[in-house]
Amino acid sequence: MTDYRDVTPGNEPKMQTAKEVFNYVIDYLRHPVQKIKNLPDWKWSTLLITIIVISMISGVISGLIPPNVYRIGSGLIFAPFIAVVMAWLGGVFIYYYFQVFEKRTCSLRKIFTLILFSNIPFFIFQAGSELIPPITLVGFAFTALLMAVGLTENFSMEKRRSLRLVTILFACVFFLWLYNRIEVARM
Repeated sequence: MTDYRDVTPGNEPKMQTAKEVFNYVIDYLRHPVQKIKNLPDWKWSTLLITIIVISMISGVISGLIPPNVYRIGSGLIFAPFIAVVMAWLGGVFIYYYFQVFEKRTCSLRKIFTLILFSNIPFFIFQAGSELIPPITLVGFAFTALLMAVGLTENFSMEKRRSLRLVTILFACVFFLWLYNRIEVARM
């Protein structure tokens, strides 16, 4: 019976991955355009945990401005769920966009990575949406621009086509946001 244990110095995969993710996100916040051009190749579990943690932080901060216990709880529970579902929907949409319109197959994991990192400005601006509701659209505009750069640089998509795609997505989000604001005003 052999007991194999890897004793390589510094070989702590979970801590190393958490440190790698944290360092990448910090560096991404400093240089988003450069970092969106060269996306990391992370496992699905790392990507999911990253989007969950970032959306939880954003949800809690938005619950603190102004302080509201229910919104903080919602930020902890619902924000991650919504972020993951929306990222999956966006990833599947872009995946099939490539299948149908670009006539090629791209990695769903790489598309999901692009969506995760391009959504970070949205999460940042979302924190102030209770005070200034249109700030959500500013965050999504930055998200759309980063998405266009990422599609062009990572997937060799024509710049004009990537801008057209993100403009259509931005228009959809804008009309959903506008509809939501009208419904909130009616209540």
